Amino acid sequence: MIEKYLCKSSEINLQSTLDGGQCFRWHKFENGFNGVIDNECYYIFEKNNFIYVSSNNLNDHKLNFIKNYLDLKFDINLFSSNFKDNKYLLNLFNKYYGLRILKQDQWEVMVSFITSSVSNVSKIKKNINDLCLNLGKKIGDNMYDYTFPKPIEILEFGESNLRKLGFGFRSPYIIDASKMIIKDDNFLRSIFDLSYEESLLKLTSIKGVGRKVADCIMTYGYHRKDVFAVDRWVRRGLVNKLDFNEKYSNDKLSEIARCNFGSYSSYLQQYIFNGEKS
Repeated sequence: MIEKYLCKSSEINLQSTLDGGQCFRWHKFENGFNGVIDNECYYIFEKNNFIYVSSNNLNDHKLNFIKNYLDLKFDINLFSSNFKDNKYLLNLFNKYYGLRILKQDQWEVMVSFITSSVSNVSKIKKNINDLCLNLGKKIGDNMYDYTFPKPIEILEFGESNLRKLGFGFRSPYIIDASKMIIKDDNFLRSIFDLSYEESLLKLTSIKGVGRKVADCIMTYGYHRKDVFAVDRWVRRGLVNKLDFNEKYSNDKLSEIARCNFGSYSSYLQQYIFNGEKS
């Protein structure tokens, strides 16, 4: 295994970032987490107040790829300084300092957050890892070191088998997403070039994808900073701590938050979500 330095341990909160509900294929091991990114196995861990990454084929190009995946260039100090007068947000920044938004693969994020509908982190994690165990290719020594299945592999696996794995009512939605992407091989890439409104329209054309799931896909798969996904946890923070109108729907709260927080929306949402569900 080749080991390389990533950053100081104060610059990233590994627990909140890798196992806080934005990605479901990182697994706690000793002082860090094992996971798969872009069909490669990695171990990201803390040692002597520094963060390192190790892998069998780690070169400078892949090291930069990991740094980008972890969004290490994002200036958390600058971000948090914009809300220094808000005691609720300041407490979240202090408590979870180093929480970052991962820049993930679009297809994996799409399947993961379709799966997230009316579910919880532990259940989503089980579903997604069972999917990889059944359809992916073994690429490492750890239990969950498998590739993420391609749309055609999921389509051939079929709705009934997805149901057997526990995907339930979400199964036909995952099949529909697979069909759309097989039919249009530019579907995923094209969203990078669209506005927020255009992206929302395209993503919600998939059966079972509403605004909240689309917002999550845009945040984690398309790395947009101007998205504010609202679920029950974020709603609680907005209404109870930031005085948003409780009569508004989650979609309306999302619209207002986006207007209020602009390019800090996604990060602010992530800190609120982490704080309210913990």
